[in-house]
Amino acid sequence: MRLVYMAGKGGVGKSVCSAATGLWASEQGKKTLAFSMDPAHSLSDILEADIGDQPTPIAENLYAVEPDLAAEAEKFYAAYRSLFRALFEMFQFEVRPADFGVLPGVGELIFMDRLYDVYMEGDYEVVVIDSAPTALVLPLLKLPEVTTGVVTRLLGMKSRWTGIFNMLEPGFGDSVVKEVRRLRTKAETMRNALIDPEITTISVVMIPEKAAVLESERLIKTVEAHGVTVDSIIVNHVMAPCGCDYCSRRVASQKGYIEEIKTKFANKQIALLPSYGEEVKGAGLAQVARDLYERGQVRI
Repeated sequence: MRLVYMAGKGGVGKSVCSAATGLWASEQGKKTLAFSMDPAHSLSDILEADIGDQPTPIAENLYAVEPDLAAEAEKFYAAYRSLFRALFEMFQFEVRPADFGVLPGVGELIFMDRLYDVYMEGDYEVVVIDSAPTALVLPLLKLPEVTTGVVTRLLGMKSRWTGIFNMLEPGFGDSVVKEVRRLRTKAETMRNALIDPEITTISVVMIPEKAAVLESERLIKTVEAHGVTVDSIIVNHVMAPCGCDYCSRRVASQKGYIEEIKTKFANKQIALLPSYGEEVKGAGLAQVARDLYERGQVRI
């Protein structure tokens, strides 16, 4: 299985690039799944299809899924009920299972738990991941070390807290440790997949503007500090030269940022996508796929 992770800030065209990548891979004869990790799902609109929380056929070899965060949160809570009950008891607060996914960083972990199932089932040759804004993959990268620390502390304190937790329910303390271990195993599996270049390719999508370039640079540095290599950068909405003063200034500004991107990230594949002049969706994705892959700007 090949994982293709599209990262970047909101509004730069990640979902369009994800959909176009899925289309291109499927046209190469590979069974492909476009997997949305963004709670504000966009794939349905871009692919012009009614996509649900189960893989939906889009075209030959192409499927897409938009997991429902509230439903996934309830399943995630149920799978780790003892762990979360223990946390709620210790910190004296509680969240309804349906609202659990809105906690900072939890939504990404819930989607990663669902992605783990897709990865382990192995039904697809390519899985294109349309990430949440700013690619909050970091909770997953940090989770193995966090859960390792938690397990170590829990085991060290076992004689102290097991009796207390077992007063709530027989065997409750042991259930907590088992659930933390299971969560750690899943996190380690997905982290190992993400850092393996034979399995995963990561592309950062940006636009040639100051704020986007700075945020993308921070993202790349932070992700790569955790052992994940960003393979390519897709610079979207590049304007063509035009005679009017406004467009000329925009083109000149973009050119400066594009040169900066090429200098800072000379060791990465860099693709330039034009401003297509209209909203890209449906049949228009084929042109984006050609511009990215048939022209050889990036590889997956």
